[in-house]
Amino acid sequence: MARLANHCPAPNMPLFHRRVSLSIPLVRAQAIRFRLGRTFAELGSDTRSIGMTEGRTLSKILARVGHRDITPRDRPVRLAGYPSRTALCADILDPIEVGAILFEGPGRRALLLSFDLLQVGSELQNLVVSKLEKRGFGRDEIVLQATHTHGAPATDKACAALGVPDERYVAELGDAVDELVGQVQRQEPAEVSFEIFEGQLRHAINRRRYWPFPTIGRMHGFNLTSIAFSPNPKGPKNELATVLLMRDVRDDRPIALLWHYTCHPTAVIPTDAISADFPGKVRERLRQRLGSIPCLFLTGFCGNIRPHIVPAPRAIPLREHFQRLVRIVFFGNLFPSLSVDDWRRWSDSLASELDEIAQRPAARKFNPQQLRVGSASIPLDNFFHGKAPPKPLCAQVLGFDDALEIVGLSAEPSVEWETEIGKAMPKPPGCIRLYAGYLGSLCGYLPTAAQVPEGGYEVEGFQSLFGFSGHFDAGQIGPAVLSCVQSAFEAARDGLRRAS
Repeated sequence: MARLANHCPAPNMPLFHRRVSLSIPLVRAQAIRFRLGRTFAELGSDTRSIGMTEGRTLSKILARVGHRDITPRDRPVRLAGYPSRTALCADILDPIEVGAILFEGPGRRALLLSFDLLQVGSELQNLVVSKLEKRGFGRDEIVLQATHTHGAPATDKACAALGVPDERYVAELGDAVDELVGQVQRQEPAEVSFEIFEGQLRHAINRRRYWPFPTIGRMHGFNLTSIAFSPNPKGPKNELATVLLMRDVRDDRPIALLWHYTCHPTAVIPTDAISADFPGKVRERLRQRLGSIPCLFLTGFCGNIRPHIVPAPRAIPLREHFQRLVRIVFFGNLFPSLSVDDWRRWSDSLASELDEIAQRPAARKFNPQQLRVGSASIPLDNFFHGKAPPKPLCAQVLGFDDALEIVGLSAEPSVEWETEIGKAMPKPPGCIRLYAGYLGSLCGYLPTAAQVPEGGYEVEGFQSLFGFSGHFDAGQIGPAVLSCVQSAFEAARDGLRRAS
């Protein structure tokens, strides 16, 4: 296999391209500034009202959008995601981006930022929020999401075991986001219509599997039986892909796209190169048809879901057969070894099928009129006992009329949490609800109460990599998480009532 080309420019070039892509013409107008007096601990209710934008009363949902290349190009960096990958990386397989959508409604607004990063992390979150507060945003108006690609620079010191952050990169990324948002604010806002498309993919698989034989693992030692990190075709998953296409009502022109799927972005090969993984492959495919608009990815509750890539048939030497048998005996039925061609075939298929879904008749079309935004947080010791990073579990809710809801958690939740939250807080009839993990300063994995006594990577194995040492409380984790999400829903409703 040919070595990837090194795309780093000369040392005196800037870290990022200074080009910012904006999809709406700019105007010379000073963005309205908001005075806020809230602390992060007070996430939830919102007493501010925007009321007017550029001198006009809002009766519909308006949007301003943009995106920016955040690929480090002037020096090698440490990537985040795999503890065994310690070498600095300068090779670039495909660019990474940050996308921005600023929604504005009657008395409400929300800024959604999606980063091609493993996680945003505390340092970058605090830096971005401090800069955006100076632009008039409140913390509960800012939604920071990571796509969870394992091919991007590290940004979180609490997860240094997965990749030590480059503080200079974090600082430059903060400046890049501030510049992007400033340019978005100076745009002429566009009234938008929503088109929502849905369809089933076939590209993910559950990775928690009961293994009834003895195993030896680097995380858990010797066990007679275990929950192995192994393909489980019968395990729960969510193959529904959802695409939200936003159009300018003045000329029906697409201005931004947001899509959602429940699968870990751990598919790209080689693993020692900068890449947005499959969200980048989908973005490239969609832009071939829609133009260079922001294409934001919301990663579903995929803590126990990973890509389902079937290797192409090939002749396997006897020695490799024997090595795999030994691995199965000691570690359980592991995932197969894959090639670059396997990755390309799988990702091309996913991108093609997602693009086809986005060209079907829309499952729902509407012009949104109401915007709901709500946030809440709880301490980790509400459901975890022992050492944990100094981060809360945060929930944010973003809703449009009773037609679309986005529920975000600052964790890597197992897919079963979709059902748990859906039962406790049923969605309105006909509403499309998207569950997104990797919000803000991600704390770690979030197993369900049923998974806690089972053990496995999502319960115990991850802990040392995320700064944890202790155990989840199976009796408290369900009520604690559901109460946090419920509080975010209530804050969204209360804020909408006050704005009205």
